[in-house]
Amino acid sequence: MELESLYYFAETARDLHITRTAQRLHISQQTLSNHIMRLENYYGAKLFYRYPTLQLTSAGREVLKFARQVHQEETNLRAILVDTLQSDTGEITLSASSPRFNYYLPNVLEKFSALYPNVTIDLIDRTSDDSEMLVQKNQVDFAVTVDSDLRALRVNSRAAYDDPVYFCVSDKLLRKHYGSDTEPLKEKAFREGADLKDFSRLPFLIVSPLGRMGRRIAQCFGEAGYEPDVYLKAGYTTIMAPLCNAALAGCFTSHMNLARWHYGMNDDVNIFPLCLKGEPVKLKIYVIYSRQRYLNHHCRYFIDLLEEQFSVIGGEKLARISSQSD
Repeated sequence: MELESLYYFAETARDLHITRTAQRLHISQQTLSNHIMRLENYYGAKLFYRYPTLQLTSAGREVLKFARQVHQEETNLRAILVDTLQSDTGEITLSASSPRFNYYLPNVLEKFSALYPNVTIDLIDRTSDDSEMLVQKNQVDFAVTVDSDLRALRVNSRAAYDDPVYFCVSDKLLRKHYGSDTEPLKEKAFREGADLKDFSRLPFLIVSPLGRMGRRIAQCFGEAGYEPDVYLKAGYTTIMAPLCNAALAGCFTSHMNLARWHYGMNDDVNIFPLCLKGEPVKLKIYVIYSRQRYLNHHCRYFIDLLEEQFSVIGGEKLARISSQSD
């Protein structure tokens, strides 16, 4: 029996489609089929039902459990040997969402590559939901996730950063809907945090489908007791700055994203901390990894750099109140 054949079998079990798996792994269908047949001959059991569609047999399900255990142990062995041999080569697999890692990752990579130029980084762009799944399946070294339920996930974690959420709105839009009440409204939101009860007349940008930040914002609207007037639904938040600058809608963003974008906002755009029941809304950013995963010194150093960078980002003061007048 070969590790390679177990690997190809497990990948086929993931897709349950010979053609798709072969294309994804850049091998021929015949080569993939040969690996599966080799395992079937070795164990003396059929691992797949071929018709009407590819499905695991009961024996196949047991072999799949074993294949995953072997892959996990082999991955850990490689990581342990990196430490044992004090190797400066290797690979790190990280899963995270691109809106955030676009900001913090370049600085981390610069420092990491200066010390470990021969370690490659395999970066997988996934939502927190998908990243958690990859960690639980032991398919990545670690992931950066938002508001994870650590108790339910049963993973190891390092709490990296509390990421505040902000409400951004231009003076022009506020004056249009609130007139002479604009300045007192701004002063209160800047001093106490933005309570959405006070902004019910405004149109809003809503990110759809709702991610974890979106669900927290939906809680704020629920507490405020009204359905928002949705000016625009979008699957991304990069449109936020242009909308605010054009005084078209009120927008929401995390501190980490705002750290990239606030320089492009007009001077009349107010940036208020968002509040729920009188408390600032914050997203908990975690670095999570499987309890069964051995993290070598490359991974541990990379995580140290992530936490260092998050600390720098968290120290930036981004809330502001516009002093512009008509």
